Amino acid sequence: MSKKIPVILAAVLKPVDDSRMLYKLGFSMRETNKYDLNIIGFSSKKTPKVKNIRLIEIFSKSRSHPGRLLVPFFFLFHLFNIRPGLVMITTFELLPAAVLGKWFLGYKLIYDVQENYSKNIRHNNTLPPLISFPASYLVRLIEALARPFIDAHLLAEQCYQKEMPGLRSATVVENKAELPHKRLPAFQLSHPYAPQFLLTGTITEVYGVGEAIAWFRKLRKTVPLAQLHIQGHCPMKSLAKTLRKKAAADPHIHLEISPQPLPKIQIEESLRAADVLLLPYRLLPSIVDKIPTKLYEGIALQKPILMSKNPLWGSMLNRYPAGMEINFTELQDLPATWRRFTSLTFYQQAPGEEIDWQVEKKRLLTLLEKL
Repeated sequence: MSKKIPVILAAVLKPVDDSRMLYKLGFSMRETNKYDLNIIGFSSKKTPKVKNIRLIEIFSKSRSHPGRLLVPFFFLFHLFNIRPGLVMITTFELLPAAVLGKWFLGYKLIYDVQENYSKNIRHNNTLPPLISFPASYLVRLIEALARPFIDAHLLAEQCYQKEMPGLRSATVVENKAELPHKRLPAFQLSHPYAPQFLLTGTITEVYGVGEAIAWFRKLRKTVPLAQLHIQGHCPMKSLAKTLRKKAAADPHIHLEISPQPLPKIQIEESLRAADVLLLPYRLLPSIVDKIPTKLYEGIALQKPILMSKNPLWGSMLNRYPAGMEINFTELQDLPATWRRFTSLTFYQQAPGEEIDWQVEKKRLLTLLEKL
């Protein structure tokens, strides 16, 4: 029997049980029984025990903690300890250490481009303006210098092909969802007079949490029994403090946020329980051309969706239909908007392979075989 190939999948701020890194990439590779899998990442709120995959927590502080500067050195230690045949990096800051390790260990190196980090820094308001420009340039420089040593790129979004031209051996492997075995027949909203709204995932200003709360409060004048559940990873302390104040003042808003990413199973349970999924993203250059993972997940579970207006997203919603595009900042005509939404018959066409992770898994495994 041939020996399994040691493999490392590594991030810094993504938890070891990250949805893409563990449940999609990791589980797909485990199915082949060819790889000895090691996933390195952020300390999870509740680290699961996973059969035949070792989870190694490399960082547990806040993203601005000075200890983050030492993470590449800890990563190098694990590289030389595991001595992998394949390394998959999901964040730019580990690229220098990964390239250095490759010189000594000779493994194949994949860069899984989950984000256009340089573009995010410029547009997502996570850094002060005076810092964001040099930080964005530094990210581009690191990625450019590492490029000749990278054997293949995975792209989590189609738009990265245009945004990042010249990548070596680039394969699009999107963040699609696992389709449940049972598909629902077409239906209308089951609780139009007392709907349970859910906003979940990463909770930030640019993902529209403020607009969602203002929209919900206005809607309650028409639908007084409505409830809003806000759940997810909220990395900004100032925003978390603001949200707690708003939730404390409104018993119809239920807050479940954490400075650490929440377990995937916890998010899935809330998605299944919700009546309506809210996706109120701001149409920033760093967001508008991407397809949110939560859109794939909501469609897979056949959830009614209310989402910011965008032709790309709208074409996906209209296909089934899965929901409706709205402008979350236009509050004057909410009764009519709600009537239109509750009159829809959802999922007259069941979701298929166009949102199914199994299609992406084949692309991933084909690339690994080539390497």
